[in-house]
Amino acid sequence: MAKKDKTTASTAAAGKSRRVANIIVITVVSVAVLILIAIAVLCSVRIDPLEKLDRPTEYKFYNTGNTTVQPTDDETQSKLNAAVNDLDFSIMSAILQGHWNYSYKFKRNTDGDRIEYAPSDIEGISSTSSAYMIEYVYDTLKIKDGAIDYSGAKSIKVEGETIYFDRMKVVIEDTAGKVGTISLYPYIYARMDNESDIDGISSETYKTVGINVRADTTSAYAALKDVAAALAI
Repeated sequence: MAKKDKTTASTAAAGKSRRVANIIVITVVSVAVLILIAIAVLCSVRIDPLEKLDRPTEYKFYNTGNTTVQPTDDETQSKLNAAVNDLDFSIMSAILQGHWNYSYKFKRNTDGDRIEYAPSDIEGISSTSSAYMIEYVYDTLKIKDGAIDYSGAKSIKVEGETIYFDRMKVVIEDTAGKVGTISLYPYIYARMDNESDIDGISSETYKTVGINVRADTTSAYAALKDVAAALAI
């Protein structure tokens, strides 16, 4: 009888061990499946940094190393539109590169203070030896009853603050296959160069901001290079 009890106990113990092993295997497999699903989702979700910007009435294009706007036709305008809509990236690729925040951020100095730009500063922003610039041109805001009429203004939210504009300069460096940043400079055209002394209209009192946002410019940069080459012919 004792031998039978020992055998029964041994069988029960073996069965329990198998159940524990099965639970461990099921748990590991379930976790692995969840991780694979999470990775698939993160790979499929893409961030388009300029999706919140409406298509403008015109794109102004500045070639690298050139501060003069390049003449464009309808075909070139379409190519520029395609380029600025090809700056997206997957969340997974950004995470793997250590980037976790994809929202608009104000440009700040080394002390962390927001940088503000006077009209002369904005006028001086253009392409560089390694960066193209595209300027979004919307319908110019009008001055009505001694104030700028913002009813037709474009806007984006940056760190909880709404920024209004009818022009937007976008400076695009080559991120070379990685998720980097592009620079945005929104402004109100009517406030750039006027002699008004009215607060809210005057160029003297006007300040705007610079904005950083994550982007993968690899494809867009190549497309802009092709545009520049075509315009040079």
